[in-house]
Amino acid sequence: MFYVTFQYEAVFGLNYSILAISYMDNKCRISDIKVLSKDGYNELSGSINGSQIYFRVPEKFDLYPVAECFLGLALLDAMASNSTIVIDDSVSISKELYDRIREIQAIYSCWNTDLHIVELKAKVSAEPITFYLVGSFFSAGVDSSHTLFRNKEDISHLIMFRAFDSGNDEASWQKRVVKQTHFAESIGKILIPVDTNVKEWTESRKISWEFVHGLFLSSVGSIFGMKRIYIPSSHTYDELFPWGSHPLSDPMWSTESTTVLHDGAGFRRGEKIRDLLTEQVLADNLQVCWRSTLDNCGECSKCVRSMVATKLLGGKTKSLPDLVGIDELKVLKATDESGATFLDDAMILARESGNKEIYKVLNRYYRRYQVGLILPLIDRYLFGGFLRSLYRRLFKPDWLNYRVTLRGSSRLGDCRPHKP
Repeated sequence: MFYVTFQYEAVFGLNYSILAISYMDNKCRISDIKVLSKDGYNELSGSINGSQIYFRVPEKFDLYPVAECFLGLALLDAMASNSTIVIDDSVSISKELYDRIREIQAIYSCWNTDLHIVELKAKVSAEPITFYLVGSFFSAGVDSSHTLFRNKEDISHLIMFRAFDSGNDEASWQKRVVKQTHFAESIGKILIPVDTNVKEWTESRKISWEFVHGLFLSSVGSIFGMKRIYIPSSHTYDELFPWGSHPLSDPMWSTESTTVLHDGAGFRRGEKIRDLLTEQVLADNLQVCWRSTLDNCGECSKCVRSMVATKLLGGKTKSLPDLVGIDELKVLKATDESGATFLDDAMILARESGNKEIYKVLNRYYRRYQVGLILPLIDRYLFGGFLRSLYRRLFKPDWLNYRVTLRGSSRLGDCRPHKP
């Protein structure tokens, strides 16, 4: 078989002009899905309106030419453009998923009222592919390590994506693959490292990664031959605000061949770290950093919130430095719902452990966030949205450049900084 090399400049440099032409007939077309092999890799690729998406794995791992993952990537783009999705007849789509796709869209359009429920035209099949593997998405972070901890007897393969990391150059990626391959082998698991341009394509279409990552994970399990795939939870069942990976939407992407499981939403982050500290090999392998994919900086918010929990629980881990002083907590100031949940969780641990000093600081940050929620209400009902408009004009926040975000343009709360 032949191997196709895609030139990023050709694919992404002309992305907007290609898509503008493609949408003239109000269609989002998914086509040319195939698996090729060369130079030690297997590659699954497909076209979304002329832009090529690829997934590459070492040749010892099989890939399956199925359409569901390309549908997951294209869905928000099509809903934003109110475009019918047309999948090439060379591949069929799961009947189970086809029957649920309108309800899946209903969830997303409730979160973001700018999105439209669109039609899907595709060849449908109810015939399952017999898969034998059980996988879990794995980054070595707290959530994915806890899912491994809870389901280690069931999980056979750990799937690690390059797409989820920023600043992940080739040298860093290869070092990370070596490190996590050795870790997986040490606990009797198999790591599947996946190189893909999914995040680049998403960014080129101005779609929030916080939103689309859930559709991506939920729809991609079948390409690796997984009969069950675990998606580690980001938040708990009592924190069910819109988020890409969600216990409501994730399982709805299951097919006749692959069951999608949203795992761990019954555990707060502190409880997850408490469990991991009982199995030191998992705690010592934690990789949580925003800034690095190989080491934990000990300064960013993800590092510090894990350091706080470890300290309050009286644990130790080789992967993170000890929390030195209260000043380090300032990076935990919340600007969105997600950040506020981590503050709340750390406050619970501080109260349980009797650490009044840490609790007092975290509580101050949490109350400051809560007070900030009042401003959009005052603006809407007393000033008619004037402050929101002024904020946008003066600060020009990055999220204004996104076409698709977790919340639509009519939602409250966009007159303060937040993630898209």
